[in-house]
Amino acid sequence: MFGELSEALVVRKRSKNRSINHLSRCDSTLGNPVRDRGRGFFLLNLNASVLSLSIVRLGLKRVLGIPVAALLLLGTSMSLHFDESTQSTETSKPAIAIADGVSSDTKPTFVGRDICKECHQTNYDLHAHHGHKSTFYLADDPKIAELFDGKTYDAGEPYGTYHYHTDEDGLYVTLPERFGDRPFRLDYALGSPEGAITLLSLIPDQQGNTIAIEHRASWFNATQKLGPTPQEAPGPMPVQAEAFGLKHQGNVMRKCVYCHTTAGEIENQTVVGLVANVNCEKCHGPASEHVRLARQMENPPKYSVGKADWDVESEIQLCGDCHRLPMTISRSELREYPDELVRFQPVGILRSRCYLESERQLGCSTCHNPHESVETVPMERHVKKCVSCHLESESDHVACPVSPKTGCIECHMPAKQLPGIHLDFHDHWIRVHEPQ
Repeated sequence: MFGELSEALVVRKRSKNRSINHLSRCDSTLGNPVRDRGRGFFLLNLNASVLSLSIVRLGLKRVLGIPVAALLLLGTSMSLHFDESTQSTETSKPAIAIADGVSSDTKPTFVGRDICKECHQTNYDLHAHHGHKSTFYLADDPKIAELFDGKTYDAGEPYGTYHYHTDEDGLYVTLPERFGDRPFRLDYALGSPEGAITLLSLIPDQQGNTIAIEHRASWFNATQKLGPTPQEAPGPMPVQAEAFGLKHQGNVMRKCVYCHTTAGEIENQTVVGLVANVNCEKCHGPASEHVRLARQMENPPKYSVGKADWDVESEIQLCGDCHRLPMTISRSELREYPDELVRFQPVGILRSRCYLESERQLGCSTCHNPHESVETVPMERHVKKCVSCHLESESDHVACPVSPKTGCIECHMPAKQLPGIHLDFHDHWIRVHEPQ
């Protein structure tokens, strides 16, 4: 269907200053190889197609399409502890200098989470132990590379056994039975060593357009080993690089990076303007003007979620931008509600009677402090939230007739572990569940 696969391969190596030395062997059907602009690649013919789903968030047009593995990483809250100074990611420099105060430019720019700490120490400390604090790395970060270096993983047919190694240029994988010792570079890591890590490479297609290869093996903290990345069912591989992972492009590819970073744009097979991880300004927006005003006056104007026009719908749309909204789910899935939908919490909330019969006032922050890892919150505190809206003593409340003060989560929001993911997700479609 895709024609005969060419044997052309372009193998990349990266020096310490990230320049590229090319080793190429090309079939005449491909012509000249597309030169890498910062990342190496395996190159083959493909017909590009774009999958895009649009949503509206806070009045702005957003584009949504997220790989399965990216969603599983987003769908979990992970507790982690590390020194931020050791995280070797390429982050954009703050738009303001701490010594000189904020910029006089009125166009908001990113300032970095350390500036937020000046007034928001409590939230800063909570965020340091939140899954959002660690969602995006360079794959050659030592804490990522050590999870793969020297290991092998049998991905089965039609792929083969992956062999991983690192050198001074980064993290690489080979498929000896298919490509000999020719390495394929692994560029980025999505997720956290505390939960799961999936690797992503950005490569050019024959026309020079960027595509992403989501590696077919991921590392899972729960098993302390590599396992299959939850992905779509394998199909034909018109691109040889698909032996190493599932191909994404267009909006799907961009959303993958968007939802794991505070800022960053894909350009020429690299992420530029990178502010790694989901930090304060991912949800609150660039904060330079807010900081400038806060340093000048005792009561600065309300900002972000504190503004008068911020409501529950705005909040759910904000969280759902990456944690998914019903409009991004097929009608058949919404109707049948398969177990896989437990990963997408806003989808469950919006069909719950707790939301519908609260005059749509039940939002994410009704039960969760968005800065605090759910893993650190005692179950009793979650139950207390439920009971506060279902008191026996209140005539306009509906109290549980079976257990009005305990067991709310186990009965109405049970945890489910999906096959191959090794992570628990609580079902946010709050309802009476049939006994298992």
